Amino acid sequence: MQSVKDLIDKASEMCGSDTALAERMGIERPNLSLMRSGKRAISPATAAELADIAGEDAREAAIAAVIESAKGTRREGVLREILGKGIAAGVAALLVFSYSGDSISATQKIAAKVDRVYIVSI
Repeated sequence: MQSVKDLIDKASEMCGSDTALAERMGIERPNLSLMRSGKRAISPATAAELADIAGEDAREAAIAAVIESAKGTRREGVLREILGKGIAAGVAALLVFSYSGDSISATQKIAAKVDRVYIVSI
């Protein structure tokens, strides 16, 4: 995943300005600046929202934010291993489905195949 700064920059570009991005997200503009500079942590939900606005993979952004939040703790390695596999599986699935040749998008096909959602508490 790209850096938080790059993600915010791209989302801001899509919205036209930092002010417009902050308004769209329902946050104060100074908080956006703090996130961009790394002085304010970014939650998985915020990372996913920024990625969605920027046209990036929201799932990957949320997973990266979870891993980042555990940086320097004993859980970091475990989360990297478990969640990293989720990113790899998602990328592989997108590649497989994107080369199938029909008109349904790869993400729609993957979503249609999912029959369960697992919620993991950390």
